[in-house]
Amino acid sequence: MRIQCIFILIILFLCTACQPTPETPLVMPKDQQIMLEKAAATREPEEAYTPPTAPERWTFEQQSGNFTYHGDADVSVPQVPLPTVWVRAQGLPQETVYRLFNLLSQGEELKLPHVPTKAEIEESIRACTALLEQGSDRDADMSKEEYDDGLLQEIEYLKEAYKTAPETSPDRVSDGTYQVEKSGKTGAEMLVLSASNLNREINARSFPQADERSSFAYYRHLRGRSDYSMANARRVDAADLQNDPLYQKAMNEVRAVLDAIGDPFEVAALYLIDDAAYGNVDGVVHDAEHRALCVDCRRLVNGAPAACDVSGAARKDPKSYAIPWPVESLRFIIDEEGIVSVNWKNMVTLLETASLTTNLLPFEKIEGVAEKMLPILYNPTGWEDLKSLEINITHVGLELIRIREQNNTSELKGLLVPAWVFYGTIRMTEASGFQDYANYGLKSGYDHYRGEEILLCLNAVDGSVIDPLLGY
Repeated sequence: MRIQCIFILIILFLCTACQPTPETPLVMPKDQQIMLEKAAATREPEEAYTPPTAPERWTFEQQSGNFTYHGDADVSVPQVPLPTVWVRAQGLPQETVYRLFNLLSQGEELKLPHVPTKAEIEESIRACTALLEQGSDRDADMSKEEYDDGLLQEIEYLKEAYKTAPETSPDRVSDGTYQVEKSGKTGAEMLVLSASNLNREINARSFPQADERSSFAYYRHLRGRSDYSMANARRVDAADLQNDPLYQKAMNEVRAVLDAIGDPFEVAALYLIDDAAYGNVDGVVHDAEHRALCVDCRRLVNGAPAACDVSGAARKDPKSYAIPWPVESLRFIIDEEGIVSVNWKNMVTLLETASLTTNLLPFEKIEGVAEKMLPILYNPTGWEDLKSLEINITHVGLELIRIREQNNTSELKGLLVPAWVFYGTIRMTEASGFQDYANYGLKSGYDHYRGEEILLCLNAVDGSVIDPLLGY
């Protein structure tokens, strides 16, 4: 029932614990005009571009009790100038969605969601009214006033929906066209595509205005089989997979989807995964029977790579009214039968270029800052139940990372700026022996590996720290 989903979301939001943060602020608001002036090129147009210097590998080790900060990372520097570009969080155009829909539906009919009839809505109203009268079934953490208010809101929502509800609801076949709906959070119009059959489903959310995060997702149902998991994920290099039929198939599938998207992307990371089941969700336990390739892609801007991140844990700054804005991510899972899933989140639309070339700090000016900042960002002081912590930096790239437009709290607009981006993993062991992973700044934890995530971003123009979850 919809009301229960609302209550669950409310509880999750209220119960999410904030981790302790250092007294000294790590991420300062960026004066974007000063930064653009520093980034502006001083070379003449006919002069050749020289990338900032960097070693092929960076190693780093610090130990503080049971807390280890470790780096053994390859360092990549693009050979093209990194631009500074204005972007906004505008959703996917209908034309792009049509291309993706036609490609991924595989010629099958996908149906739109069932539209509740007047009779069904009447039954839901009766059920909510009965719950209101009984005053039971509420969560222990929810007061009676909160529970009653939620039910009353749901009843009003159902009454409003009843006015336009059909008497009957025949099946509707989708052609990939967006449906217009209202956002439950802001009331703003959003474009929604939700279509499925027994074999596959496609879901997209697109906000024409830049005040929400848009997404596109495709999933092929593995009927009678377990889903693929990152539990046994192994990072691999393309050079090691050249003769693997799975790799060849995966690259063909990825190229087809990227052609449909139309924007330039490249492969950022590859992981071999499988469908072994450990019983932690449904009690089913079995060894791996199938394998798949997980492919993370990143956007290219004038040939320069943009940062990508699988962490979707955007957090709200309690001192700001700004909307959270995580980094863009595009992930594929592909097995021997084809694409299993496509998840594209937080996509951006490129606007005008603010600077064609930039003056950037060499890595030797950055590594000292990174070595000082990692123990500050990941400082679990006060966590009595934390037995050990291991920060492992595995890759460093000079990439474009998005920062928010200054003083703009109402929409997701900002600049892609050059930054030294440090990727890796955070592994924590609690006193009980339970192990889990965390994301940037120890803001949230996960019980499974999800791939390498952004652990630190340092502005390549001025060396300041950029928070990838908040966007500044």
